[in-house]
Amino acid sequence: MKLFMALLVAVILAASAVQMAPAHAQTCATKSGYYVASLDGNIDPGAADFLASTVSNAESACAANVVFVLQTNGGDSASMESMVSSVQGYQQWGGNFVTLVAPQGAYVFSAGSYIAESSNQIYMEPGTTMGSATPIVSGIPIGEANTTMTKDINAFSSYMTTLTQAHGRNATATALMVTKGVSYPYDRALRDHVVNGVVNSTTVAGALADLGVPSSAQINTPGIRSTMISVLSNPNVSSLLFLLGVFAVLVDVYHPTLVLSAVGVAVIAAALFGLGVFGASPLAVILMVVGAAFIFLEVKIQHGISAIIGVVVFILGFVLIYQFPPAPAGNLPAASFSGIPETTYGLLVALGTAVVIGSLFLRSVRDALKNRPKVNDPSALIGREGTMESDLKGGGKGIANIASEEWSVTSGEDLGRGDRVRVKAVQGNTLAVERAKS
Repeated sequence: MKLFMALLVAVILAASAVQMAPAHAQTCATKSGYYVASLDGNIDPGAADFLASTVSNAESACAANVVFVLQTNGGDSASMESMVSSVQGYQQWGGNFVTLVAPQGAYVFSAGSYIAESSNQIYMEPGTTMGSATPIVSGIPIGEANTTMTKDINAFSSYMTTLTQAHGRNATATALMVTKGVSYPYDRALRDHVVNGVVNSTTVAGALADLGVPSSAQINTPGIRSTMISVLSNPNVSSLLFLLGVFAVLVDVYHPTLVLSAVGVAVIAAALFGLGVFGASPLAVILMVVGAAFIFLEVKIQHGISAIIGVVVFILGFVLIYQFPPAPAGNLPAASFSGIPETTYGLLVALGTAVVIGSLFLRSVRDALKNRPKVNDPSALIGREGTMESDLKGGGKGIANIASEEWSVTSGEDLGRGDRVRVKAVQGNTLAVERAKS
């Protein structure tokens, strides 16, 4: 019961976890100044949370301009749409959103290109690149690959075109990012009017100065909250954490301390929260929870079979996360713009094997401890002989030296100091003795 209650608590904690902070529009008599934010990482729920907070903070500060320094390989379409929505919300509030591709050598690919093209202006530094925005679509039914991919690419191409045209840039060139995977180095991007301009500097500070941002402006980066959302929303990380949490609770069952149970429940809750943020299908999460239940059942069965079944079911649930991708945030198909590490499956199998072997090892340790003779167990002294260290009146108590230790003893007969006695029973911590036969 303790095991299932722990899992239930973890689910409840995950369900009640903090949601992403929405942007709150601020009514300002006048708008002025700059709010600067910088993101160097994947487009994921943590990045979406960071940009939503950025826009909210900029509006609260009545900042007329947001400069978003961006470098990214890409990410998922749901987070991308959420970030585009944050940009458009700031624009509707009356703010000017600028994307800056910096420093020298930086790149904005895939999902990042859509976010950049939703901006009022885009500026690049020399040596930077932007583009390659063809989506990677998962879960396509067998036999429909060509048709589905064509529809999805057309949908994303139309989306990119709409974003670009809204700000007077070259939609024909940006559509090629989607349909042909084209990337534009800074000079060609300027020539083809994919961006609004190229700054002269090759550093972030210099580029901001070229854009008119005061040197005193603080560059805001993702905080602990957004970073943790990014980490936990990675299903690879969340799945591994889930198994670790299950193992921690399992260890605590074999060797109760409550500390490991609390840690395990917290880790499981964090993992479930991350899977929820990612948008994992309910079927995948249910299978992972069922797998954990079978692992816990190993405590009762104790033959390794239940743990093996649990790990297999858990890994099946993990695989289904990618077979049934998260639902899109808006009208676009569910898609990804970054690959899945192939080593993750190996790590899951290795960790799952460790859970099975660990459960068997913990059981053997517990059995060994149960069968080990207890230290100072009075019952082990029954039949042993010793010597009275004090006089004893029948029915009273005295002291006797038995097995080289002094014990409180009682007897139904009178005994004197130095008499030899034999232990015949144990009464709590007192030994019942009788006179030893010569």
